[in-house]
Amino acid sequence: MNKTYRWVRRAVWGTLAVVCTVGCNPLTTIAFLTHKDVKIPAEFPLTYKEGPKKDKEEIVVALFVSQGTGQSYEFAGADTALANEIVKKLPEMIKETKQKQKLTVLTTAQVNKFKMKNPNWRLMHATERGKQLGADFVLDIHLDKMNLYQPGSQNSFYEGRADVTVDMYDVEDSAGEGAGEPKNSYSQGFAFPKTGFRDATTKPVSAFRREFLENLAVEICHRHVEYKPSSGIAEGR
Repeated sequence: MNKTYRWVRRAVWGTLAVVCTVGCNPLTTIAFLTHKDVKIPAEFPLTYKEGPKKDKEEIVVALFVSQGTGQSYEFAGADTALANEIVKKLPEMIKETKQKQKLTVLTTAQVNKFKMKNPNWRLMHATERGKQLGADFVLDIHLDKMNLYQPGSQNSFYEGRADVTVDMYDVEDSAGEGAGEPKNSYSQGFAFPKTGFRDATTKPVSAFRREFLENLAVEICHRHVEYKPSSGIAEGR
């Protein structure tokens, strides 16, 4: 009897410990405990639920990523690096969840080619840029107040921070009431790692910067495509 009690007690505490490491998302916890393949719905999906494009086989997305002035030198080229991560991760998530519509994100090279052909592209409305690129949606992403180190730590501890603003435009929505306005907009503060800070001697700043941008890309992607909570467990930030 005592042996059985001890075994049950250890099993309960072991399960609780694992759940705590999973995080606070209740859907993630339920999926872990029940082993069910629950999908987390996108808050701002890159899909058409109605209208002439609802049965379209492929959705094309164009990304325009920018960053505020005065960022630290560690973030030089961060806009391009983040764009490349999103270009890679969005289609991967769609494939993982086996959604019917294929999602294609124009590469950074394709967008840069457009910029070179249109030197005044910043003066163009997002929907016009999208039309010329043959896109269905445009994501305008702006990064600001980025930092890799804990304030006051004299660069001894990593604690990545960024303010992110995203405007999502439906290229087809260029006429009628609300024309020119984003279909969806949101701002969020991003922190990495979520579990706190890290000793800066554990890895080179270039490696931490890469992880920071990779996780930021995942967080943005999760706003726009449904995903499996198991991927959130794997991230383990």
